[in-house]
This record gives sequence, C-alpha cells and structure tokens, in this order.
Amino acid sequence: MEQTALVNFQNFILATRDSGYKSTASALAELVDNAIEAGAKSISIEIGKDLEDEHQYTVDIIDNGKGMTPEELGFALQFGGSSRFNSRSQLGRYGMGLPNSSLSQCRRVEVTTWKKPGEIYSNYLDVDEVVDAHASHLPRLVKSSTSPLPLRSNTGTIVRWRKCDRLSFKYFKSLIKHIMFELGRNFRNAIWRGVDIRVTGNRVQAFDPLFTGQGINLLGGISYGKELLYKVKIPENEKRISIVKVRFIELPVDEWAKLPNDQKRKNQITKCAGVSILRGEREIDYGWYFMGDKRKENYDDWWRCEISFSPELDEAFGVTHTKQGIKQTEFMNSILVSDLEQVARALNNRVRLKFIALKTIHPVLHTKEQLEKTDVYQPSLKNRRYSQTDLDDPERPWGLRYKILTKELNHDLFFDVSEKKDYIILTINTAHIFYDKVFKQLHERKINSTGAFLGILEILMFAAARSEFSFIGKKESDAITNFKREWSSQLKTFIS
Repeated sequence: MEQTALVNFQNFILATRDSGYKSTASALAELVDNAIEAGAKSISIEIGKDLEDEHQYTVDIIDNGKGMTPEELGFALQFGGSSRFNSRSQLGRYGMGLPNSSLSQCRRVEVTTWKKPGEIYSNYLDVDEVVDAHASHLPRLVKSSTSPLPLRSNTGTIVRWRKCDRLSFKYFKSLIKHIMFELGRNFRNAIWRGVDIRVTGNRVQAFDPLFTGQGINLLGGISYGKELLYKVKIPENEKRISIVKVRFIELPVDEWAKLPNDQKRKNQITKCAGVSILRGEREIDYGWYFMGDKRKENYDDWWRCEISFSPELDEAFGVTHTKQGIKQTEFMNSILVSDLEQVARALNNRVRLKFIALKTIHPVLHTKEQLEKTDVYQPSLKNRRYSQTDLDDPERPWGLRYKILTKELNHDLFFDVSEKKDYIILTINTAHIFYDKVFKQLHERKINSTGAFLGILEILMFAAARSEFSFIGKKESDAITNFKREWSSQLKTFIS
C-alpha cells in the first residue's frame, strides 16, 4: 500500500492564505522586518495597477539591504526555510514571514535579489500553479543581468505581489492611508534611527502612541516614575537572562481635555487606552495587557504603558510566527501583573483627580465693578455703615466687595451665599446639574445665542415661581413676599 504524504501541498498553500494576518499593513510589516534585518536603510513600497489585470493591484517592496545568495533566495520562498530558523537574535525566526505574509494578500509572489549589479537572481511562488499543476517544489531559480525594476542600489531585494485579491481596502487612498499609519506606528523606533520607509513615494512618518517622540502624533506625554526593569530567564536556556523594560506615560490632562471630542479621537487620545508591546523595538501588539483585575475605564485614556522585550523571550510572551500579537502566559503574569496593576490604579486615580480639579473652574466675575460701585446705594447689611473715609478711599470699592466661587457642596442647593469681612461670596455648587448644564457652558462660551440664554432665564424664573407654591401659611407667604420685594429692589439698583 502506498504511503500517505505527510502534507497535502495544494490544501496547505490554500490554508496558509488564512494564516491570521490582520491587514495588508501587518503583512507588509513582515517584509519591512526582513529588509531591516538585511541592513536596509531605504525601503520603498510602490502600489499600482497590474499591467495584466487593471482590476487588481501590483505591490512592490524594494529595499537596499545586503541582498540574498541563490541558496538564501530558495529558503526565503520556502515555508519554514531560513538560514536563521529559530534564531532569537533578530526580528525573523521561523522562515515563514515572506511566503505567509505575501500569500495572505496575493496569489503570486515574485522575489528578485542581487548582491552586485549584473548578477541578479529571481524566483516566484504561485498559488494557482501549485493547485492546478499539483506542484510540490519551487520553480528553478533564474539568473540574469536585468531586473523587473531599475536597480536603485548596488545590493538589495525586490518582492513583488501579483494577483492581489485580499488587500485590506478596495479604494486606493484608503489603502495608502492605512499602510502609512500602521507602518509609522509599528516601526517608529526604526524611523527615529534613520530608516527611510516610503509608500508610493511618500515618506512614512512615525506615530508614537505614548506621545513622547517626534512624528504625526501630538507631543506632551510625560514619564511617570522610573522605567521598570525585569530580569527574566530565557525559556529552554535558563542560564541566560534577558531584560523586559516597562515604562508609563501620563498625558497632559489640563491641556488636552479642552480639545473637541473629534480631535481627541482623531489624535488617538480617547478610546485608545492600552499597552504598546514592542518586540525588538517593533510594535507587534497594542491592548489591555498585564493589568490584572483592573478593568479599563475612560480615565485610562489619559495614560499609556509600553513593554519592550527581545525576540529571545517569544515563548514567555506567547508570540506566534506571524508576530502580530502576544498571549498573556502565566509565566509573564507572575512577573508583571502585580506591579503593573498597582501603577495602573495609581494613574487612574491621578487622572480622576485632575478631571475633578478641571471641573472646578475659576470664573471671572464680569459684573464685579458694577456690583461694588453700586453697592453703596443698597441698604446696609446688619446695620453696617460706611464712614466718609471708606467712601473717599480710591483703593477701596465704595460698598461691599463681591466674589464668585465654584466647588462641590454637601447639599442640593445650586448655589450658596456667605459674608466674610467686606465680601459677599456666591458659591456655585459643582455637584448640581445647573453647574454642568448652564454655568460651565456659559463660561466656556458654549451657550452663545440669545434664544438659548432667554430660555435659561425663563427656567430660572419659573423654577422660583413654582417653588412659591410649596410654602403654605401666612408667615411663610409673608417671608417669600418680603424676599421678592427686597430682591426686586436690589436687582433694580444693581442694573440701574
């Protein structure tokens, strides 16, 4: 009886197209990794219409790295083929990146490489040929003196995606925007080191989710505490130690909380709480990791965390061959969770207190001069009398001084009054809905129409009018009438 093959190549190559790459940018990141590993300082991604099928795109990834030998090119297109298989010293590891990532986006990938001009090697992998012709081997490598694109460097590699049927976006502009942003974020450290990455001729700018490094992001993140360093034994080689670095960043609440909500979302401030996971200085994941029982809240939008480790700790962090995420292993939980959860709770509380402080605004008393100069014409309080010296003093208001404050009061009144020395102090209760809906809105110039302001006046007057009917008996009625009479008289004096 004939033995059954260990791998059905036709089914395998179709299945590997669904290997879990999140997006076109994630797949391209694998090839950028390869280029950086090969020492490339310039990486260009060019996307255009396929000359053979105008309904599809061709994607070229061109780098000026050291290029590959014929043997290395064979490994590059082979699943699991790599001269660095299971290496822990660089970005690559399993030799699955180029074929896996490429075929997740296209049905044909072509690779051209050279270590010197005039000696160019190329080969390809085509899904349809493997399936239709039951191919189980790569085509023969081709050596020539020319390349599909003009050479821009003495050494380098070109990876071309053909028959692209799985790109993330149908529309060109959306696809380019998506790729540039994701690569700028993933490779921000490489860009800061001087690696030039371009997409359709446009330079990719770094994006730092911690808001501390130069890029298309806002700047303003401030380090919270010292960087945490953890010595971790390398799995399967516990005689060696690797360092995990953790840092926390606070965002400037006082400044950025005033931004419109759409700007906060656009700038990745709100709805973006989390931890940036860097493997070999490249971001491979972002999420709510190692926070223990601390659940994510809105206040957590205002701080960030970054965890950085080397590829030799892949097993410890549960990194898969696609390098698109981590899994929280019990091993790393036991090392990180206790500290990180404690810091997260402290930062959450700091942000909460900052927002409470922001709600307590320090309003300008716009009528201060009018009130104080007119006060001399008002009836004296508690038989208070002003001497001629007081009235002649140019440095002193003629009557009482007036002040307005905001703070949370321990009752349901929307304002309270007090007299202190020469001051009448009006305190607005920040816990009352009147503060958020009216007082704060007016001070922030969010109520600026005559109709809206008249509506507020009407509500105030009718709330007072309706309250009168809550009092019964002649004594209470007389007190309300006397208050209205006195209030109306003083209102008339202040306004006149």
